[in-house]
Amino acid sequence: MGLEKKITKNFSLDQKNLKLWKREVTNAMKKSNLLIFLAVMFLVVGAVFYFGGDAKTESLQEVLPAEEKGLYPDGRYRGSFFDSGDYEVALQFHIEDNTLYNLSFRHLYWRGDDYLDPENPDNNWPAHDLEVLTEQHEELLEYLEGKDVSAIGELFSPEIAAEDKEGKMVDTWSAATVRAAKVISALRDALTRGVYRLP
Repeated sequence: MGLEKKITKNFSLDQKNLKLWKREVTNAMKKSNLLIFLAVMFLVVGAVFYFGGDAKTESLQEVLPAEEKGLYPDGRYRGSFFDSGDYEVALQFHIEDNTLYNLSFRHLYWRGDDYLDPENPDNNWPAHDLEVLTEQHEELLEYLEGKDVSAIGELFSPEIAAEDKEGKMVDTWSAATVRAAKVISALRDALTRGVYRLP
């Protein structure tokens, strides 16, 4: 009997040791799993930062204005600006070696007035005023003639390119009527669309 008690006692001690051992192994596995998880995450994050440079560049390219995205193929480009259902600005130009040439309006319209047809009886503004406004818009395009595509953004300051009615640089009245942002939008639309006709 003494032997049976001894075996049973040793067996129960082994059971306790086994439970303790299992608990320690489980805790160790949890710790090692956590360390492995952290190591994998560290590697993934590191890889994203290391290899993600191209993705950052592509994202930056997406937000850059069209004229700052690089070189454009030679050829004729056409673009337009629409607002509130109205076809307000349509233009065309040629690019050769990333330089703008032969810029012209195909359509220039605002609030019922056809700037390119100042004598149209449906116009609201007097013909003389429309002629002046047309000339101011054309000065914006003339400013870009022979310049690199990247100069398009300079039109956000139309006073550098267009003169007011008295021959002075654009004042606040004519800056409001010279819709430079719409012209810029039409130019960028053309660049985004790509070549309309190859040379």
